[in-house]
Amino acid sequence: MDLHYALIAFILLYIFITGFHDEGNLIATIISSRSIGIRSAFITASLAQFIGTATLSTTVASTISKDVLKLKYITIAGNDLYIMIFTGLLGAVVWNLVTWYIGMPSSSSHALVGGMIGPFIIKYGIDSINIYGILLKVIVPLFLSPVFGFLIGYLVMYLTSRILRRAGVKVNTVLKKLQYLTLFILNAGQGANDAQKGMGLIYILTIGSSLSKSSEFHNTIKILSAFMISFGLLFGGLRMIKSVGTRIYRVKPFHSFNAQISSLFIVIAAALFGLPTSGTQIINSSVLGVGAKERPAAVRWQFARGMFASWIITIPASFAISSILFLISKTV
Repeated sequence: MDLHYALIAFILLYIFITGFHDEGNLIATIISSRSIGIRSAFITASLAQFIGTATLSTTVASTISKDVLKLKYITIAGNDLYIMIFTGLLGAVVWNLVTWYIGMPSSSSHALVGGMIGPFIIKYGIDSINIYGILLKVIVPLFLSPVFGFLIGYLVMYLTSRILRRAGVKVNTVLKKLQYLTLFILNAGQGANDAQKGMGLIYILTIGSSLSKSSEFHNTIKILSAFMISFGLLFGGLRMIKSVGTRIYRVKPFHSFNAQISSLFIVIAAALFGLPTSGTQIINSSVLGVGAKERPAAVRWQFARGMFASWIITIPASFAISSILFLISKTV
């Protein structure tokens, strides 16, 4: 039983790492544009992340636990399930730490999926993963969300520019205050989405082991996950702000407001359909869309290409790392 809870502790550590790897992206435009002070932005965002994770539904966790790996192979894995989940998660963590250290915005969601399928494919073959579920509920939403982020960002920037074209500079004061609301909603929704991916792994353990399946157990996991992702944001979220807020496009309060509004459309849609999305992808692509509408020449497309490349290689990279780790574990 100690092994059960040791692995749960490691999964909670992953949620913490997701907090400082991904969630800082959600407030990057607000801080870089000086719409809200750093301390106020971090406190508001971390509080929203805690409340969202602790209170919102667990449909994304259900997707991760039921639509990535086939139930048959989870139940027959026996004690190997622990080492498979451990090495799968470790592969995702290693990739997240590498990209966090170099300040490269990448997707923890992609890393988790790539990491988890690695050991199962190595042990049971391609039949052990739910290809249809991964494509329909994981890969497609994760890869379409930045496309929609860019398009919606471009459209929202166009519409607000038209609506506010005669507004004076005082409109910036209003937009700054409105961003307290967009900041809270965006972090509550996307923070819960990101935390639930780790929660889904804990639910996999409940399927393949004798862990408690009571509602009290699941409520405890939600509270712990809420604490870990919000604390993770406070601990390391500042590192990603420069990448999103300055290296893609030099944002001002008007751009930040539009990027936040654009991101909300996708976050709300993901919450309604229980689709795992990447906050990193959403906010970065929204900034690209906003910048492309106003001044395409000012967008740092070279950085954007590198960012998209990192998203493309994340699943293969985390898959390779977790597969190697699993093979090593079998020889020890």
